[in-house]
Amino acid sequence: MSIGLEGQNLIFLISQPRAGSTLTQKILGSHPQIHTISEPWIMLPLLYPLCYDDLQAEYNTKLARIGWDNFFQQLPDGKTAYYEHLSFMYADLYSQVLKSTGKKFFLDKTPRYYYIILEIYKVFPQAQFIILLRNPLAVLCSIIATWVKSDWLHLDQLKNDIVKAPGLLLEGIRELGDDCLVLHYEKLIAKPEIEFKRVCQAMKLKFAPKMIEYGTTNSTVWRFGDQKLVYQKSRPDPQNSDKWISLLKAPQTWQIANDYLEFLGHETLFQMGYSYQELRKTLDTHRPQELDSADVIRVEWLQRKSNQSIEVAPMN
Repeated sequence: MSIGLEGQNLIFLISQPRAGSTLTQKILGSHPQIHTISEPWIMLPLLYPLCYDDLQAEYNTKLARIGWDNFFQQLPDGKTAYYEHLSFMYADLYSQVLKSTGKKFFLDKTPRYYYIILEIYKVFPQAQFIILLRNPLAVLCSIIATWVKSDWLHLDQLKNDIVKAPGLLLEGIRELGDDCLVLHYEKLIAKPEIEFKRVCQAMKLKFAPKMIEYGTTNSTVWRFGDQKLVYQKSRPDPQNSDKWISLLKAPQTWQIANDYLEFLGHETLFQMGYSYQELRKTLDTHRPQELDSADVIRVEWLQRKSNQSIEVAPMN
């Protein structure tokens, strides 16, 4: 099989990092008709510069952006021609990877495609988009435990994964509408059969019960993504849903989680499918006793600005 020029037989799985995307990828990749590999990242370099001015390179990226726009103006179809030609290139590249497998679909799981959801959609409007959401406080705690540890300065390098990703994922969900499927990590690990039946139905695939037991069919260790827990299990474990709570015993982690909750606010959490009140109660219940005497830092970019109003919780 091959990938169509509009993205037929192509799947994109997009999320915040540390949101359970490797687990989801492992399960989907265990379906007899879906092939996947470690995060490709291949669409970021040629689409990111179209919508952001903060690209870092040794050349002047702002001048490059002006040059691109000027060049596109000379094309009969403008920027649309660029998207169309990208579809030729990327469809062929994906097809080459898929060619020898005998499978029908290729799954590209790259969490940081959250930057370019709408641009990917312009290149491949017929692709299947799956946006995976997870309780953002659990994501934050996992980022701290996995990448930051006690090096708090490193947290600044992960700023966009924490503060930008939720809004961009929600924007993608709104703009794609019925053309994207939304999964929640907590539901996925609690009732995997139900959730992945829903995924298979959306892709018009027959559900394969064995795909849930991903550890028996897909043991390849990938370079990117979760390097530990997903390989220690053979199927989703519902107990992982609340593991993040145990990390709140560290005063510094609790403080950052508390600030993040206030930064996100009621409305963003509601749109993501989570309750501000429930998360507020969880934090208050697990507030470390030594927090008042602990020497904790406050992350400047998680502080709500004085002119920023706190959203009112939706009535529904």
